[in-house]
Amino acid sequence: MLLSTGIMAETTVYVGDQLKIPMRSKDVITKNNIIDRLNINTPVTLIKKQANGWSNIKHDDKQGWIISRYLTNEKPTNKLAEQLQSKLDSIKEAGKNNSQLESKLNQQIKDRDSEISRLKVEILNNNTQSLEFNKLEAKLLNLDEINTDLIQQVTLLKNANSGLHTTDFLTIISAISLLLGFGVGMGMSRASTRRDNQMYKL
Repeated sequence: MLLSTGIMAETTVYVGDQLKIPMRSKDVITKNNIIDRLNINTPVTLIKKQANGWSNIKHDDKQGWIISRYLTNEKPTNKLAEQLQSKLDSIKEAGKNNSQLESKLNQQIKDRDSEISRLKVEILNNNTQSLEFNKLEAKLLNLDEINTDLIQQVTLLKNANSGLHTTDFLTIISAISLLLGFGVGMGMSRASTRRDNQMYKL
């Protein structure tokens, strides 16, 4: 506490740990002479401290009076304020870390989206290739069926051709036999006729 009285050099002092200390226009407590209310730890300029318990101060270009016991030479500590500030700093640091983590996660999400898009394109290409493969396989099966039909037709033609060759050979043999028989018959008929003629001549 400041114990000096009378006029003194202007020094900086602080409002103590009470809340909203009134700064008055006169060194008396009346209803209408409050010109400002000062928060705790507010630095003010001490102009003069009087023996009656009042100090003349200056703050923000305003000059007035405040009860001397609310002033201190050292900046008061406020443990609650320090704790709150520490928590605030922790929250800010956590927010910074969360922001970095969020950015990292967003980048991972973008990378995954890119990979998913690439895989979708690859799947689409594979599906297209699979469709083309299925078409070619269907064509191959169709050609195989056609080839089987052609083989069957060729076999039938071979059998028919073989049958034709057998029929032609038999026909030729039969024709030759008929010709030979006809020739033999004609020869025998002529020989018989000649024999009969010779007998008539006798």
